[in-house]
Amino acid sequence: MTPDEVIDIVKASGLRGCGGAGFPTGVKWQSVRVTVRRATREDLEAVKALADAHRHELGFVPHASLRDALSEHRLFVAVSASSPSCPAPRIVGFVHFRCCRDGHATIYEIAVLPEWRGRGVGKALMAYVIDEARGRGCHTLRLKCPIDSPANGFYARLGFHRIATERGKRRPLAVWEKSIERGTEGEGKAERWSFFVGLTSDASQVQALVRRFAEGYNRHPPFNPFERVIVSPLFVPPATLRLLQQGVLRSASGGQPTWDDGVPPCACVMFDSGGFQVQTGRLDYDELCRKLRKLYEREQWAHLFVLPDHVPTSRDADFEVHRKVDETLRMGELFLRWLPHLSEKTVVGVVHGRTEAQVRLAARHWLQLGVTYIAFGSFGTSGRNGSVNMLSRRSLKVLRALAEEAAGTGLRLHIFGIGNPTYLLRLAEHGITPTSFDSVGWWKAGGFGKVLFPTSRQLHVTRNPLAFLSARDIKRTERHNCPFCTDLAKLQRSRWHRVLHNLVTFVETAQKLSSGGLTRVLFGGRMLWCREVKDFDISK
Repeated sequence: MTPDEVIDIVKASGLRGCGGAGFPTGVKWQSVRVTVRRATREDLEAVKALADAHRHELGFVPHASLRDALSEHRLFVAVSASSPSCPAPRIVGFVHFRCCRDGHATIYEIAVLPEWRGRGVGKALMAYVIDEARGRGCHTLRLKCPIDSPANGFYARLGFHRIATERGKRRPLAVWEKSIERGTEGEGKAERWSFFVGLTSDASQVQALVRRFAEGYNRHPPFNPFERVIVSPLFVPPATLRLLQQGVLRSASGGQPTWDDGVPPCACVMFDSGGFQVQTGRLDYDELCRKLRKLYEREQWAHLFVLPDHVPTSRDADFEVHRKVDETLRMGELFLRWLPHLSEKTVVGVVHGRTEAQVRLAARHWLQLGVTYIAFGSFGTSGRNGSVNMLSRRSLKVLRALAEEAAGTGLRLHIFGIGNPTYLLRLAEHGITPTSFDSVGWWKAGGFGKVLFPTSRQLHVTRNPLAFLSARDIKRTERHNCPFCTDLAKLQRSRWHRVLHNLVTFVETAQKLSSGGLTRVLFGGRMLWCREVKDFDISK
């Protein structure tokens, strides 16, 4: 067991608004110390008052229950130190738990004052419980939470897994569980920012891409960008599917990637429904569903199957959006009935909607069907036939609501069609952390003479001399130096160099976001991204 845990909470006075990624601007900062310790008799009335203030979330908590927990050392409190704004120490949170004989611990109640949420108090209380439970020989921590409570997202972020749903007295309860054995801290960490590379070309182009990527690293690349692939099987030549299937079989055998023959070493292949073709008017939705059903019956080797979706566009009226959302849900349910070999664990249910309520209801619909992987593609659209996805303010607001719903219910979230790595940073700024995303934008941009960087707009290096100079400066600032952009003259001339540079940029951005290696800092009134805070020299 550890002594009382002390954490420093950064508290802002005069707070009016926050910059992206939680960096408030124009405020005065004050460090407030919070101590997590065992409760004493003097704390009991304050804990009871805090529990009563959260009666809607916790239900009625009897005084006797808290008194018993206090006497058995199962009640902990978070206490803020005195400060100019609060001269006397104050209980800002508490947690009540019990260790059972079968080796698991159960949290009965945990609550934090509303004005103290989002500052690490709940996480510190949970850490104290985990350490105490380990000391008493427990290996698992469990709790129950109303299924519609925002707190579900908090438990998911802490590495809990939703294992069941139970009937409650007033509403259903989500049952969460987390392994607390030593050495398992990283095992429950949720997968995030996994990149599915979109391969939409014929087999010869894919093979050339794979070979040139390996050659750039002298056939010993430091990472495999083809580990996860998304493909629209209805709209690629059969030879491309056979090539990907060969890569899947190779990866399953456990051998090292063989780069010379151009077979992509893919461990996971996602079949996209091809809804984009309906979105752009190239195919009728009913025809898409008929063809996709036959293909999914025939090609069963993929790992993930996206259910058919009818994509709304910005030109659609509200009633048309509602109709397309409904058609997507109904057709997905029919596919689950028609194709029993597609289990709920291998399908991806698509969520569309123009409002927060629409996407939340759609996510809950998939959850009721047992589908655990959902995907979002309702971006604003522009261009001819609505063929260009835009990450608009409305899209971000709706997507954030969906991300919160997914985190709160234990669903995995995929995001379709990220065109530029700068979009990934915008998602992170708005607190959106997907399980995975896909892109073919790296290929398209390179073909049109453009190169991509995570902190810059697209640079048209083949036409604009200033863009060529900007690429040199951005490379130095971001410390990016892949083998495909070492020679900027080749980057300007060669389509393959641009395509592969863009691919590497996407992979690196996803890896940095997943590991926390990209950090936002406030400098000169502007929010800037850097790889790590220590790498950012304000003297330059």
